[in-house]
Amino acid sequence: MSEGQRAPEGEQPKNASVRGCARQMWEQVNIRGARVALGTGLSLLCLWLAFRDVPVSQIVAALGRADGRFVTLSVGLTLAGTMMRAARWKLLYYPDHKSLNIFKLSEALFISQMLNIVIPARLGEIARLYFMGKLEERSKARTLGTILVEKWLDVLSLLVLMFLVPVSISLPAWFQDSRGSLIVLAVVFFGVTLTLSYGKDWLLARLESMARFLPRDWRMRIQQTVSLTLASLDVLRFPWVGLQLQGWSFLIWSMGILENYIVFLALGLFLPFAAALFLLVVLQVGIAVPSAPGKLGVFQYLCILALAPFGVDKSAALVFSVLLYLVAFGPLLFLGAFFIWWDGVRERRLKPFTTQLFEDEK
Repeated sequence: MSEGQRAPEGEQPKNASVRGCARQMWEQVNIRGARVALGTGLSLLCLWLAFRDVPVSQIVAALGRADGRFVTLSVGLTLAGTMMRAARWKLLYYPDHKSLNIFKLSEALFISQMLNIVIPARLGEIARLYFMGKLEERSKARTLGTILVEKWLDVLSLLVLMFLVPVSISLPAWFQDSRGSLIVLAVVFFGVTLTLSYGKDWLLARLESMARFLPRDWRMRIQQTVSLTLASLDVLRFPWVGLQLQGWSFLIWSMGILENYIVFLALGLFLPFAAALFLLVVLQVGIAVPSAPGKLGVFQYLCILALAPFGVDKSAALVFSVLLYLVAFGPLLFLGAFFIWWDGVRERRLKPFTTQLFEDEK
């Protein structure tokens, strides 16, 4: 066979690879587009169900009668909750956490929360990787590990809250029936956390033994990924640090419950504290489903469903959902956008100085 005949054969794998990559990208776009379309449809349906038969003028009038003192306090609780998350996030870098600036961490969190609200693709977590590398010069791998542990703590706290709700008052049967399974799930989840944290070396050794038959590149990639994930749990191996992390998690979630209760008071809804707890659990579980940007519709309808067992009629629950949405998401959207703008201004201001410094060194 001549050289001219061999050339196309040599190019075939490259072309096939290009076609394969293009096909994979197209599939990912289709999947993400389908998810956004599904979420938007669900949000529109929830918006229609929430606002059906409730005049907008009635909602506006009820919001105008809200007690401004409680509204201001609830906004402060939103900001305080983010600052507490920043304090917990700082501790997750233990033992290299003392040099971190709590205000820079808060800035990164505000930007992350704003992006997660506006863009239904969890891009806020990616932004945290970028800003921590830029603002605090921390590696993306280390930051990713802290985010994983943070989510782990939040899930564990949510399971505990879901267990406590049925103890407080009588709620719908669908929630009461889940109490036993929630207890088992919380115990298993906590046990898995301790096992992964204290048995990391043993698990890595077992993984290396089981993966020895895989291709070398696959084996190294799997081992690096698992090692990174398990290394992020090392912070839990220090009892005092783990206790502090649990304490911060308790304060963060308590702040959310208190904010719900304060908004009740702002609208003259005298409900038990358990209603605020139950609402928080329902919202945290419910808004995890795909939805349109901002969780519009889904957020409002979940509030109506969660308050119905406490005798709150649809119109009053809808007014509450709108006010809670404004005080819980409004400050995050505003400050996130502000910090993105300010970061750009700060970079433009520093650029002439860094350019001059670079020229002087040359």
